[in-house]
Amino acid sequence: MTTAQRIGNCYEAAVIYMWENSLGSWLDNPNRDLLLVQAEVAGQGKLEGKTLGHAWIEDGDTVIDNTHGRGIRMPKFLYYAIGQIYELNNFHVYTPKDVRDKIVLHGHYGPWDLRGKHPTFAKAPFQATKKRRKG
Repeated sequence: MTTAQRIGNCYEAAVIYMWENSLGSWLDNPNRDLLLVQAEVAGQGKLEGKTLGHAWIEDGDTVIDNTHGRGIRMPKFLYYAIGQIYELNNFHVYTPKDVRDKIVLHGHYGPWDLRGKHPTFAKAPFQATKKRRKG
């Protein structure tokens, strides 16, 4: 198991959330305004003093972080302050089309464009999943 796998599944969780809410062909009313963000963030708790790669979804001014199925929702300004996103200045924002194109190009959930090397910048391989349509 890699360090990235022990720490989290954020890249996969963010892509899956976008897929299920914006990109899926079965959706009756897809949310095309969702954005996926991949960034270097300041560690919290046991990871304090370190930085790591992380991914989440933004729906307007709300951050949705489904890492490990937690379903965290909080105001973007607060999330960015806690993670020191602007101070670290290593983040990339993707539209649903960008996400689709990056997955096709790279064949993994990310990260795709973060600068530097860090164990949590390990590539999470993409595995297409099918969701059954209800009804």
